[in-house]
Amino acid sequence: METKVTFKAIDCIENIYNLSKGSHLSASFFEAARSDLALLSPYLKLTDIETVLFANAFVTWFSDSSFTKVFEHFGMTSFQVLKYRESIDVLYQRNLLMNKESRKKQITSYELSQSIINIISKNEPLKIHKKGESVAEKNFVDLLEEFDAMSDQLDSNIIHAFDFQEYILTLCDENLEMPIFREIKNYQLDTFETYFFLEAIWDAINVGDNDFNTNIQSTVNDYYRKKSHALTYIKKIVNKETKLTKLGLIEISNENFMSKPHAKLTPKVAGFLQEHHDLLIDNVSGTHSKLLKPKDIQQKKLFFSEVENTQLSQISHILEEKKFIEMQIRLQEKSMPVGITAIFHGVPGTGKTESVYQIAKETGRSIFKVDISETKSMWFGESQKLVKKIFTQYEEMKRSEELCPILLFNEADAIIGKRKSAGSSNVADTENAIQNIILEEMEKFEGILFATTNLVENMDAAFERRFLFKVKFAQPSEENAAKIWREKLPFLTEKESLKLAENYNFSGGEMENIARKVTMHELLQEDQLTFKSIEKLCSQEKWSSKTGNKIGF
Repeated sequence: METKVTFKAIDCIENIYNLSKGSHLSASFFEAARSDLALLSPYLKLTDIETVLFANAFVTWFSDSSFTKVFEHFGMTSFQVLKYRESIDVLYQRNLLMNKESRKKQITSYELSQSIINIISKNEPLKIHKKGESVAEKNFVDLLEEFDAMSDQLDSNIIHAFDFQEYILTLCDENLEMPIFREIKNYQLDTFETYFFLEAIWDAINVGDNDFNTNIQSTVNDYYRKKSHALTYIKKIVNKETKLTKLGLIEISNENFMSKPHAKLTPKVAGFLQEHHDLLIDNVSGTHSKLLKPKDIQQKKLFFSEVENTQLSQISHILEEKKFIEMQIRLQEKSMPVGITAIFHGVPGTGKTESVYQIAKETGRSIFKVDISETKSMWFGESQKLVKKIFTQYEEMKRSEELCPILLFNEADAIIGKRKSAGSSNVADTENAIQNIILEEMEKFEGILFATTNLVENMDAAFERRFLFKVKFAQPSEENAAKIWREKLPFLTEKESLKLAENYNFSGGEMENIARKVTMHELLQEDQLTFKSIEKLCSQEKWSSKTGNKIGF
């Protein structure tokens, strides 16, 4: 169990710093600072003199990260630093300080890690090894987090650009036991290229995917304050003139709709990080996590009319891998579009989306599901980029998946409706721009695309032509509704199932709602609902009883 710190470490540091001013580190100073040292030295696991040196280095760092300034504060000459070299070395060995200039075997300059600042300022327990103990293996992610904090300090003008460059060089030189830093040295990246490369790695880890998260312009601007220098290097990166692209370390987004180019790690780097640093960064920009795998789809029995079954069976058969490949070859030979596109339309709850799931499971294909109703509100302002990005991600998935996955536009009413008059409003222009991009992508589409909608009557004619299959889902017949009731509630008799089907004009989704309520009741009350209680639930399902029951009974 971690011991709680019962005193303010930051206050002790400040007191020691103030008391040491002009003290020449005399015996009287140590006597005056005795109470603070008695608390802080055990906390840091340092001797008193080591604690004094660290406390002063900690405070001085915020204005000048130099031991010259520390000893000036003591009222001593810079030369006298050498007398305390052994104690200063201990601070480096314990990772309390980082030596920016270790390459030159100098001790005049030092760096304070963000993690040490955070721990002390938050008054958290400090885990530091005693002399003679082996230092635990450094964690690459922790170093990147510290690197990101230093980068933020550069951006906030807390540290000078030269100090940040020195920090990057020291970071790489002092961690050559880590494979990634050895690779950086082997690649002979300059300081800026190293900075950009580490930023790209951190962005992928921090965001949780590898989806062109590194904004080239803002990243370069953070490093180069002079606009002319920044523009020069932005151009070099975009034009692929740096070692980063020449050595295959990063990829640059090339979509012409993007006003600000972005970068991401290449599959080579993502694989290297996984193999050597146990960091799983999918090459497909994290979109593997957005794929619904066939094994994760629960098999369900669906009931449709003969017409619906025939159409769905035809689509399912053509998506069997052997037939799918053969079909694409034949269509290509005839210079016809090779993509499969289908729109499932009908009233809500009739099984449109679930049918796509079951086709995917039957044919062994993953699904990349895009819920238009949930994401449309995010599109305004960057709509073209985001909708284009969907197809870019899908193409990457196609290359990485064993079988061509399914792109599912769920509840696509918002994007396939009739186009509005240009210039009538900003919203109309945005929606038209979205539609135009989707139409262009569908024209050259070579995968498998499904869309579901409740309002096919409002569909733009341009979309109608681009959907190869059009399947209308009707409310289930009484016969099928009775089968669905028996499937959802197996304890019902045939007579009871038929009665519910006759009295309630429900979709499959509405019947499932009733089944869920029955299940909840069984869990809470530990008994089975009567048929009369189920009928009562059915009468409460619709907004109005007039729309719930069939007329004529």
